[in-house]
Amino acid sequence: MKWIYSIKSRMTIAVLLMVLFVSVFIKNMLDEENVSELTTSCSTIYQDRLLPESYIYHLSDFLNKKQRLIDKCNDQSDFERLEVVNDGFNAEIDDIMVAFEATYLTPEEATALSALGNNIDALYTVENAIQKGDKETIDFQLAKGRFSELISKASTDLKTLSDIQLTVGKQVNDDSKRIMAGSSILTRFETAILVVLGLVINALVFGLISSKSKIRQRPNWN
Repeated sequence: MKWIYSIKSRMTIAVLLMVLFVSVFIKNMLDEENVSELTTSCSTIYQDRLLPESYIYHLSDFLNKKQRLIDKCNDQSDFERLEVVNDGFNAEIDDIMVAFEATYLTPEEATALSALGNNIDALYTVENAIQKGDKETIDFQLAKGRFSELISKASTDLKTLSDIQLTVGKQVNDDSKRIMAGSSILTRFETAILVVLGLVINALVFGLISSKSKIRQRPNWN
């Protein structure tokens, strides 16, 4: 009976250790997947949310500078004298738009960014008309009003893009919290398994030792 009990105990311990191994292996695989998803979320927050938000800020800044520039002009000649400064603003805006378009865009962002690009192109058309138009025929005040109108529309597009950044950023943040919560649950589950298996193995080992002790004591009872 002693050797039968010993074999059963060892088999039980072996099965429990196998359960432990499989559980830890599965958890490690899930942890790797969670880490990968969390890394992607962090990268998304930086590459596709924080950077675009900075692009929006700088675009808004350059549009405001262009508005202040046109406000200083009383006629076409004034605007022409500031042509180099204005072209510098346009070059910065174009670079930012290219960088913005290279980020991941949701359908709503793509629509808003396209509208922004159209309004900026229309703004450039008005500027070209002012710079290259006939001073005798061009109505500078009318062109100036159209200029301000397009900048206002572009600013509205930027606000829409900023609102989208907040919404999508919150979704990414919620996904990160979900991943962390899932990883925490798995860790607690693994800890519970370790505790239970430890208690069971300890009970089996203690039972085996106790059985050996009783068997050794039987000759003295006789």
